[in-house]
Amino acid sequence: MAKKYDVIVVGAGMVGSLTAILLANKGMSIALVDKSHGHYPLSVPPAYDARVSAISRHSQSLFEEADVWQKLNASRLAPYRNMKVWDGLGSGSVEFESYSNGLGELGHLIENTVLCDGLMSKVGEMREIDTYFDDVISEYTCTESGVSVELNSARQLDAQLIIAADGALSQLRQQSAFETVEWDYGHHAIVTTVEVDAPHQDTAWQAFGEEGILAFLPLPSVEGRHYISIVWSVPPQEADALMSIEEDAFCRRLTYAINRKFTALNLTVPRVAIPLRQRHAKQYVKPGIVLIGDAAHTIHPLAGQGANLGFSDAGALVKVLSNAFKRGEKLGKMKTLRRYQRARMLDNIAMSASMETFKRVFTTRQPAIVQLRNIGMSFCQNSSFIKKQLVAHAAGLRSNNERDRS
Repeated sequence: MAKKYDVIVVGAGMVGSLTAILLANKGMSIALVDKSHGHYPLSVPPAYDARVSAISRHSQSLFEEADVWQKLNASRLAPYRNMKVWDGLGSGSVEFESYSNGLGELGHLIENTVLCDGLMSKVGEMREIDTYFDDVISEYTCTESGVSVELNSARQLDAQLIIAADGALSQLRQQSAFETVEWDYGHHAIVTTVEVDAPHQDTAWQAFGEEGILAFLPLPSVEGRHYISIVWSVPPQEADALMSIEEDAFCRRLTYAINRKFTALNLTVPRVAIPLRQRHAKQYVKPGIVLIGDAAHTIHPLAGQGANLGFSDAGALVKVLSNAFKRGEKLGKMKTLRRYQRARMLDNIAMSASMETFKRVFTTRQPAIVQLRNIGMSFCQNSSFIKKQLVAHAAGLRSNNERDRS
């Protein structure tokens, strides 16, 4: 006998778990399925998790709505109030400050494991959510009338809708034959945590130059010692070289790449190299199934917006589904699901195109383009209006009319 739910969420990562909680808060019964065990062991600072996310103010509001943000350990949150960007091949630079935009901060940096642990704690409190961990879908059928699922464990589940939140290599996306547009960025991102010699001043630092694209992201200091999470995007051959050198040599290269604004003292966790690939599904919805987060789109991490796009997907989908649920509509109907697709696809495509443009413009060494981008950065630095618009966009702060349309 199949157990019945309103929605089956596949993928208990940050986006999938947040979606499950928000839907449960709207009175829906949820099955949360994941191939992992659902446990996220926390490292002990200063050995911060190498994978961190920059949480925008809009994303924070969703976690507050889910009653997760309020329960996170404040000592693992690092607010960033400023952002400094410069061109290592020229003189162009731009600085963004939260105070000039009337904000307490631009956002927060938080380790992915800390956020996942907080989400799992909330999931465990909710009677509306049943978890099926260490399990995967072996067979399923999806129609507008409903979905039927059989798990590897032989358990059977029925629901109105499947939400595929199972990551960039989504099995559900592939098995359901969603077409994608994708290509390699020709870059690998090296991530790790670094102790530096000076306070980071609650500032996110980003350099574009001959050493690649380098982001220095603030983490909480511990007993007067200061830590930064790095995302260093370079071509694959250069990534291999950086991964193979000794730690001392890597720290020297890192110090040079950040233009000696800091001295990298040591690494607190091992380096990890992640191949970067742009991917976007041509459609997010089919009868009875919907894609969100990395299952629907992945972008270059240079602006730190990948996770925030996924959280915005979650917020938009929950809004659409909760309205349909109140009206008694079938959640898996294309008429319902297309509302979510209309709300999110244009924004996601625009961000994807922006990241591709930035990557092309800021990785070239052609003198004419270098000169033009330095002129552009200087113009932006001198325009308070442009900077306010960029900060509002990055923070996810939109006008009421825009939110109403979503």
